[in-house]
Amino acid sequence: MIEMQRKTNRLFTNELPKWALIVHKVMISLLFLIAVPLCVLSLIALFTEDDLSIFLFLGIIGGGVFWFGRFCYKNLLQYTQQRLIVELREDGYFTSFSNQKTNEKQTIFLPFAGMEYVLLGMDYQYAVKATPRSTGPGGKVVFYRVVKLMISGISSDRKHEVVSFPIGDQPTLDEWVNVFQANQVPVLVTDKALSAVPYTKEGIDAVPKAPYQGTLPFRIGSEAKELDNVFLTEEQQKQQAEKKKKNRKRMRGFLIGLGILQMLMVRYWFIDWRVVDESVFSDKADDTLVLFLTLIGLLVIRFFTQSSRWFDPLVDMLVLFGGLTVGLLWTLVSVSVPDGFSFAVYSHWLLNCFLYAPFAIFMIVRQLLRDRKEKKQQREQAV
Repeated sequence: MIEMQRKTNRLFTNELPKWALIVHKVMISLLFLIAVPLCVLSLIALFTEDDLSIFLFLGIIGGGVFWFGRFCYKNLLQYTQQRLIVELREDGYFTSFSNQKTNEKQTIFLPFAGMEYVLLGMDYQYAVKATPRSTGPGGKVVFYRVVKLMISGISSDRKHEVVSFPIGDQPTLDEWVNVFQANQVPVLVTDKALSAVPYTKEGIDAVPKAPYQGTLPFRIGSEAKELDNVFLTEEQQKQQAEKKKKNRKRMRGFLIGLGILQMLMVRYWFIDWRVVDESVFSDKADDTLVLFLTLIGLLVIRFFTQSSRWFDPLVDMLVLFGGLTVGLLWTLVSVSVPDGFSFAVYSHWLLNCFLYAPFAIFMIVRQLLRDRKEKKQQREQAV
């Protein structure tokens, strides 16, 4: 997200003040001056010290500082190599974008006479919010609501264009609306978030809208707990449903693979572990490693496949149970096992369930709340 600098209420640009450029450059230079020596010292420690902890400690800190410096440098390029200008002029809306690196240039001018309408909707921006803690000052990333102003019309090049600009305060919005209305441009409003609306005539025309009466259905600057109420066209809804379907298929494949891995571990790894008290494995190191890797595997599957059914975490445990059971039966008919081996395998599964339970409960409750909210929105739309 490129932060725009206000020149006036009707002129914005991403050009940073000179003092901000100097601060950014000094900070980035200091980060690299710290990171490079740390990385060099970590390499020296790798070849001169027997204890690898020094190498890892210096390497992690140096690598982290270097990564942050590189991130800041790339972020600065958005303001030094790219130039974005947005202006509401006396005769229309003007926007210009240029990239010094690629020599890309784009200019759009929408005269008031060519504008079909202006649409006001909701969008989200993020910021770091200070949060007091007992250990000292802290912060968290929060999203807050802004106005997304979209304009549909014919440009000076005789092309249909849809452009947008975020407005984060009421006085600026009032000034812009007054200018549009003074030039006989219809101003409409929607209670939907316009974050995903395609920049096409068909996309913006599909948004439900009504004449703007001077009040918005949301408060500018209010904190948003969830990025909801986003308008999607029928085509976008179909794409989203297809994506969810593919995610579920991908999840099943990964989950079955994890179940097969459990089966193979029982047959070729667990069988070498000693059983104590005829109920648990004594090899705590390997058992802990397997539990940790299994838990990470489940969380990765849930994160990347974006599962949307509340009972999915229960399916995870059933798949693990099935994999361990098949592996156990295979082991029992193949080799002799120590007393209590079967109990130890299922104790391992129960421990998996115990460790996974907090994450499972969180995912189940979150999905149930989401489903309830979606049904409520559907009922409201039907009314």
